[in-house]
Amino acid sequence: MSGFIASMLALAAFATSAFSAIVGMGGGVTLLGVMAIVLPAGLVVPIHGIVQLCSNLTRTIVFIPHVRWRFFFAYVPGLVLGITLATLAWQGIKLTWFKPLIGIFLLVFLLSRGRLGSLRAPPLWLYAPLGAGAGFLSLFVGATGPFIAPFFLREDFRKEEVIATKAMCQSLTHLLKIPAFIALGFDYLEHSLILAVLVLMVVIGTLAGKRVLTHLSESSFER
Repeated sequence: MSGFIASMLALAAFATSAFSAIVGMGGGVTLLGVMAIVLPAGLVVPIHGIVQLCSNLTRTIVFIPHVRWRFFFAYVPGLVLGITLATLAWQGIKLTWFKPLIGIFLLVFLLSRGRLGSLRAPPLWLYAPLGAGAGFLSLFVGATGPFIAPFFLREDFRKEEVIATKAMCQSLTHLLKIPAFIALGFDYLEHSLILAVLVLMVVIGTLAGKRVLTHLSESSFER
């Protein structure tokens, strides 16, 4: 990997993690788009998953008092099922379709985000099938955060609770992808240097974004 590409990825990791720390979404899907441009298809989702694990985990740690645990535990069983099914479905799949799929994924997100808004108060049971769908898709497209975000932008969640609870769910999603990709033959150690750089940048970016969030009003955050 050239120094220019590594620098571009490092800057993108910092900027997108800072953005996600401020608004709780959007950073992961933006970083995914950058990675899909500059990295080979087979590297994008596994490397993106490690970076997003550290980004979301950092957000979870700094906002840990605000996690709404009932919703997290409702989300987990479906998530485990979804990732397990995706791992089985991935076997033998070639990646010639991957970059077009990422392009379609980004376009759908951009076209739908204004219409999704928030779901205000979906029932607790709904988070199990939500986790299953997000878990299945995460192995193929990497960044499912924007699609689950409306379910966390609830009227009974403050902005810190939105960010903390969604980050906790996303952290476990990306964590479970690691053994899935190892089982599928991906060698993380081969890419340890660039992973270390990107992880450092997302931690710094998250801490910077948290400082901005403290000055953001609830109404500005929701918009």
